[in-house]
Amino acid sequence: MSDLRTTIATWRPLGTSQAAMPASQGKTGNDTFAAALTAATAEQSKPWNISSHAQQRLQQRGITLSDADLKAMDQAANLAQKKGAKNTYMILGQAGFVVNLPSRTVVTAMENKDHPIVTQIDSVVFVN
Repeated sequence: MSDLRTTIATWRPLGTSQAAMPASQGKTGNDTFAAALTAATAEQSKPWNISSHAQQRLQQRGITLSDADLKAMDQAANLAQKKGAKNTYMILGQAGFVVNLPSRTVVTAMENKDHPIVTQIDSVVFVN
């Protein structure tokens, strides 16, 4: 058991050394692991941006997004990115959103029934 603890305590990402790590990460392996875990978690839950064009469309079309909607969209976006999607059309209820996944930006918003053709996308995601 002590070998496992030693391995965990001295874990470092490949290609790094203690000297190459920023001082803010601390000197112990646990601090390094915690910092790496925090950075990875932050990367997966990027905040959403809504373009000014999308803001206008949301207001014009009476579409609202709750925190729960954004969380569901974030989970769907993570899955789509793992499959290689970059610009997707997310369908959430009766609304659709053209989204740039790398920047987590809602480019435009529309009601599905009024806009049957969507261009400039590489994937479609149904958000549950």
